[in-house]
Amino acid sequence: MPGKFFLAKQPLPQRRLVHWNIKELDSRKLTLPESQQVNAAAQILSELQPDFLSLNEIHYDRLRAKTLGRDNLQDFLERWDRGRHLSSLCFAPSNTGLRSLPDENGHYLQQLPDRKDPRQKLIDRSNFGLFPGQYATGFAAHVPLQKNLIVQDLLWREWQPERDLSHFEFGTLKADEIELFDKSLCVSWLEVDGKSLAFVCLHAVPAFAFGQTKSPNAARNEAQLQFLQWFLFGEPAPSQTIVKDLSSKGIVPLAKSQAFIATGDFNSPLRDPRYPGGGIIEQMLKHPRVHNRMAMIPPQDLEAGPRLQPTTSFFSEGWDYSYLPTQLDYMIVSKELNIHRLDVIFAAADRQIHALRDPDDELTPLLSALQKPGRLVSIQNARAMGRPDQVAVVSVLEDFARLRAASDHLPLVLDFSWSES
Repeated sequence: MPGKFFLAKQPLPQRRLVHWNIKELDSRKLTLPESQQVNAAAQILSELQPDFLSLNEIHYDRLRAKTLGRDNLQDFLERWDRGRHLSSLCFAPSNTGLRSLPDENGHYLQQLPDRKDPRQKLIDRSNFGLFPGQYATGFAAHVPLQKNLIVQDLLWREWQPERDLSHFEFGTLKADEIELFDKSLCVSWLEVDGKSLAFVCLHAVPAFAFGQTKSPNAARNEAQLQFLQWFLFGEPAPSQTIVKDLSSKGIVPLAKSQAFIATGDFNSPLRDPRYPGGGIIEQMLKHPRVHNRMAMIPPQDLEAGPRLQPTTSFFSEGWDYSYLPTQLDYMIVSKELNIHRLDVIFAAADRQIHALRDPDDELTPLLSALQKPGRLVSIQNARAMGRPDQVAVVSVLEDFARLRAASDHLPLVLDFSWSES
């Protein structure tokens, strides 16, 4: 029987793209059969049945690929796509953690140490990360990939040589040494139903400064999205010198006749002057070549539930949907394609707070008494109730719990077909 997240597709030629920031999916989680996150995400994707899949934050484990001949993208697909419908893969490495250092045992950090921990010196402070290949991007398709472009080594100064970066801090690097992308931009060209379609996948740097006064994040996020805008439309065009230098690296904008879908965690909300990248996203959505439409949570999934904006694609980890809800994930679809569905996948929570308790209280009897079919009970942080010193005993519907176990982001689903015009 189909689950909550099963969305029936019409007969061909409709196709489905799913984009999801999968939250720090690493080889450790993938090798644990009981991993709650992996199992929840795998079940949801098996119900969504994508023909194309964009994943952010699936770590690029170079050592594992070298020793086992496999990578995390392959192993994750094996957990749910056993028929290998998605048989064509592009796994784009990232710059995140590129300059991190191993400890005395040759191991990279897997968790952020305390501020006073001497292991802080092992962290890559330029493209903030704990180990090489962290927060990479994966793309999978049901048809062969014709070619790929991965933009990883381009320097920020090569894209915007006139921009003053001297007031920012870049860890161990100078301003003219930092890459434009803290991760990478990945482009895959495919033939879909006899026509060329380009999928452009980007996980942009967070636009947020995280309390750092000299953080380049907002400006770097804007610069990355400006590059995406130029790559999609050829405008606004940089100087001819820059265009020529980029061309020598094999980087040229998409042809004006090229159909495309650009998707990813662009990491900037709209209509907030603190985050100029949001303005670039709005400009792209208003371009005459694309549909001015964003993924939204279907109205029925918000009825009698949380007061979220329908474009919300992220809220902080756990069952507290009132904590930091925002829009970070996007799809930009060219008009060569028809949009049949463009949804943010959500599930009603029916969240009930049963009790507030001290963290040291014995809560097992209460949890057992509250367990009911179709609901899950858990101990959650009580910060949303104004009691950060206590914990809350909370229950929610199973589908909501499964969605939240899979990631702190919500999946985006696009059903599309070719336009007849």
